[in-house]
Amino acid sequence: MVIGSGWNESTSVADVRAAGTRFRDEQVTILEKIAGANAGSYSNEADLLERDFQHVFYGPNYARLTEIKHQYDPNDLFIVGAGVGSERWDRLGLCKI
Repeated sequence: MVIGSGWNESTSVADVRAAGTRFRDEQVTILEKIAGANAGSYSNEADLLERDFQHVFYGPNYARLTEIKHQYDPNDLFIVGAGVGSERWDRLGLCKI
């Protein structure tokens, strides 16, 4: 099953974010009812608003990935939205919280 959302270059940032929120809060719920909560999915662009990205994107590997990241990047120099360790940064990835 494929679900898509689209917008043109004149769409406001607020409307783009609303589309992502609608997908996460409404459409994923419907998909989980059809396929089951643990059916899995693929998105060509990760939802940076995913509340439980550690589990959804990395599953049982997150704790080990955090250890590895700390070993090679103890100061969190390399970060990416919804990436390992990103929860230690503000929403924009500019400041540690």
